[in-house]
Amino acid sequence: MKLKNLYIPTMMLCLFATAAEAQSSKATAAINTVSVSCPSNSTTATATCSTGWTNVMKSTIKTSNIADLFVTPSLVTGLYTSTQVKGNGSGSTSSATAMGTVEVRVVLDPVLDSNGNVISGTFAQPDNTGSGVIFDQRIQTLTANLGYIFTDCIAQGGVGCTLTPEQITLALDTTSAHSFNFILLNVGTGNHTVLLQSRVASDSATTSGGGVAISNALYGLGSLTIESVRLVNSFSF
Repeated sequence: MKLKNLYIPTMMLCLFATAAEAQSSKATAAINTVSVSCPSNSTTATATCSTGWTNVMKSTIKTSNIADLFVTPSLVTGLYTSTQVKGNGSGSTSSATAMGTVEVRVVLDPVLDSNGNVISGTFAQPDNTGSGVIFDQRIQTLTANLGYIFTDCIAQGGVGCTLTPEQITLALDTTSAHSFNFILLNVGTGNHTVLLQSRVASDSATTSGGGVAISNALYGLGSLTIESVRLVNSFSF
């Protein structure tokens, strides 16, 4: 009887340990502390800039049953745009355009090549094609038709004075935090990897009249939260 009494609780302990090891994860998270920027300048060779899709944060989660995942990335983003136009002797229009964009996308169980590019995987809704969701974007265009400024000596009847071109500059610099909710349906059982990628781009262009454009797009601090849920039966988009 003594051996039997000792044997039963030992078996119960083994069963409890096995059940605990089989439990799935309900939520997980990751953070980002690396800053990435993409500057461009219409007066240099770098009139456009694009980082391409870059791996920012990832985490793994275990599901014991068919589950759905809510994925919420957040990033601090910044945009800088500066446009300048000036007058000219012909009186033609001067124009400059500066643009900056920050995009993100979420990939489930990605397969990457040696350079970190996604070869295959499942992209999260509503971006199921992997084209990206815009986190931050600005397109700034400045256009003017300017002549020349009369100097003091001209006003006083002087001769041989030079005329100074009129010039207008507009610069905007903003920093803000953005977040978006992605959804992955019916991810199946087992261990899953969720990867967040971001792409930043800037473009500085002048269309006429000697305008100047400068732009930059960047991101920095961020977090990624992943939650395992069970939506209503037969849920679909």
